[in-house]
Amino acid sequence: MANIYNLFKFLEEKKGKKIPFKFKLIYAPETIEKEDLNVEGDLDLEDTKISSLPDNLTVGGYLNLYKTKISSLPDNLTVGGSLYLSRTPISSLPKNLQVELRIYLKNTPLADKYSKEQIKQMIEEKGGYVTAIMM
Repeated sequence: MANIYNLFKFLEEKKGKKIPFKFKLIYAPETIEKEDLNVEGDLDLEDTKISSLPDNLTVGGYLNLYKTKISSLPDNLTVGGSLYLSRTPISSLPKNLQVELRIYLKNTPLADKYSKEQIKQMIEEKGGYVTAIMM
């Protein structure tokens, strides 16, 4: 799949087309810049090898991290849709987590340790909000 990143890199160099954030994150996270942190629409990273996300990331739609190795979320993460964390080793919540719809936490250490109410309270105590928590 690295070939797809090389294709995007070629298109950026020859045609001025930006490399999509998803591919920068997976193949060249060191190239992520401040202007990349505002992702319009959905960001589907299901079953990828990512283990972290950059601070101050905003995703306009849903953020799908199902079956990734991510164990913590970045500070100031904003998700305009739902946040899918099922089957991840997620064990902590960041400061200022903002989720417009739902957080899905089935089969996570967080869901095993805390109730929906406790998780919602933790999010709010750290300056964030969420509409609903699904476990």
